[in-house]
Amino acid sequence: MNGGNSNSNNNNNNNNTTTTEKNPNINTEVQSIPPPQPPSTPSAIGSIPGPPPNGGTLAWLQVLGAFFLNFNTWGLLNTFGIFQSEYSHGLLRESSASAISWIGSVQAFLMLVVCVLCGRLLDAGYFYVDITVGVLLAVLGMMMTSLATQYWHVLLSQGVVVGIGAGMCFIPSIQIVGTYFSTRRSTAMGIAATGSSIGGIIYPVTLKQLLITTSVGLPWAIRIMAFIMLATLAIPLAVMRPRLPPRKSGPLINAAALKDPAFAMWLLAVFFTFVGLYIPFFYVEKYALDIGVAPDLAFYMLIIMNAASVPGRIFPSIVADKVGNMAIMVPAVLLSGVITLAWIKADTQSGLIAVAFFLGLASGSIQAVLPANVAFLCPDLSMLGTNLGMTMFTSGLGLLIGSPVAGAIIDHQSSAGGVVYWGALTFAGGFVIVGSLLLVVVRTIKVGFALVKA
Repeated sequence: MNGGNSNSNNNNNNNNTTTTEKNPNINTEVQSIPPPQPPSTPSAIGSIPGPPPNGGTLAWLQVLGAFFLNFNTWGLLNTFGIFQSEYSHGLLRESSASAISWIGSVQAFLMLVVCVLCGRLLDAGYFYVDITVGVLLAVLGMMMTSLATQYWHVLLSQGVVVGIGAGMCFIPSIQIVGTYFSTRRSTAMGIAATGSSIGGIIYPVTLKQLLITTSVGLPWAIRIMAFIMLATLAIPLAVMRPRLPPRKSGPLINAAALKDPAFAMWLLAVFFTFVGLYIPFFYVEKYALDIGVAPDLAFYMLIIMNAASVPGRIFPSIVADKVGNMAIMVPAVLLSGVITLAWIKADTQSGLIAVAFFLGLASGSIQAVLPANVAFLCPDLSMLGTNLGMTMFTSGLGLLIGSPVAGAIIDHQSSAGGVVYWGALTFAGGFVIVGSLLLVVVRTIKVGFALVKA
């Protein structure tokens, strides 16, 4: 051995840097491992454990768990069109369309706004606390809804309590999955996102069948939904595991991300998109009834929208892994806006079926690639939860505004002679189209005009 090695043996307390400085020819890659030393900073404790596995049993179990989280969050929200119709003809028939839509809008708003706080909680290592409390609140809220007899009862239980619980459950469904995949992230998130569509099929069918074929009534139908929620939410509690170590310090909001022009424009684009995106979901059954579609078929308009969103979530996600997530989201948002405007002329049963199908297909693509776009705009995955929370907060503001404003437009334009929807649909479609144009700006800021994966 050379003299440098002898010198190292005689000075056991010296570190490897000193040894290397005295002996520049030593290959540092094959030196003995130095004695373990305590980390010098708190961040060293939570270093990222290597690249994502991008597959394997544990990774796909996270997708399974996220599927059922989406099933009981967005899937439940996608059912609100049925509640809108049931309430307007039953329990809340004295309330306006705008007032009833506030229940669903508050639920959606809180579900997404709570993500701001809960995204940070997950970053800090409180996954199990977050999801356990979320499950309990969501189920409790539905149980309390079944006891409601007045408007404010429903607003508080279904709007506020379920909304908060759903928000605490929703953010892990995208944050956890995103950390287990790299090149297959869009595919994994797309599969998990289909839980929203399946929930949007199962829950409306369950609710409607219980009301039509049994004598349980709306209260017990809602309780049965709550029991289904409890059973299916036990699955993510059992299988989901955070991969990244806790990040114990840091702000609630990522101020550095707000200084990034691409991310700031992204938040604005998301806001405009979500102002109009869910208005058709809230009003499709009521619209069908108002144009003379048979009640049994009118109910299935929402089912058609949610069913069409299943392939809309899966196949575009697979393509997104090849061409980029923004390349999928821009046309999907644009098509959603155009189809919403086309809805104005869909005054027949066949026309409404076509519009419902294609709108479900396009909107499903948006939901599937949205989380992966946040990851694309987030260079530091340890901040993914916070950035997702900021995105969800912005989405929630859009949802809070959209449906009640659309309901107010419908109430204002309508009369005893009939219900008028063209103003609300123009409002919805216009905002979504503006959102698509802002997304083009986001992509241009990020990668320019180059034909690259983005």
